Amino acid sequence: MSIKIKPLNLENNLEVLLEIIETASNHFELKEILSKIVKIIGQIAKADSCFIYLISGEEVILKASQNPHHSNLAKIKMKLGEGITGWVAETKKSVAISKKAYQDKRFKLFSNLPEDEFEAFLSVPIIFRQKVIGVINVQHRKPRKYLKKEINFLETVAKQIGGILEVARLISETNVLKEALETQKLINKAKAILLRAGGLSEDQAHRLLVKKSMDKRKSIKEVAEAIILAHELTE
Repeated sequence: MSIKIKPLNLENNLEVLLEIIETASNHFELKEILSKIVKIIGQIAKADSCFIYLISGEEVILKASQNPHHSNLAKIKMKLGEGITGWVAETKKSVAISKKAYQDKRFKLFSNLPEDEFEAFLSVPIIFRQKVIGVINVQHRKPRKYLKKEINFLETVAKQIGGILEVARLISETNVLKEALETQKLINKAKAILLRAGGLSEDQAHRLLVKKSMDKRKSIKEVAEAIILAHELTE
């Protein structure tokens, strides 16, 4: 998706806000929603970087980046209160730094992030039902004073997407749980087949599944499915 937005005209900002809400509402995959949102925010802010972090337990974890950081996603994390991002998550307050953000006493350096050398830094909390669920960071390579209307707009975006992201995360977690339960059912069925056919104990059957998984470089789920299929073909 390519969105041509003129910078910081209030009318255009309303259009962008509606675009973000519509885009997020039309997708159910959390990863896809986050990816589209950082691109839209990055364009409207003419940013050199846009990150979205989400809170998990006591940590703030990088989940989406305007720039490609595939290997770093989920590896970049901070505790609540740690770094500028963690501070924003903990206090529910926005931070706008016009230059030398890396010299701020709250700043946390990550050696594998080139954005750590950028000058300007704007960070706002994503809030849903009075609870911070994440943080949006916008950065610029060169010094830049963030206007009040820019900060207000990003805060408005953060509030609007809070509910959407929370619902998407719940759906994502539900799907992960559903997949885990389905995998466990397949494993149990495959173990039952091994118990009957080979006279193995449950522990021996489980170890055999793990060994076959490692030998064949397949997931245990794939090995279990193969055992079930082979059994059904002989019936």
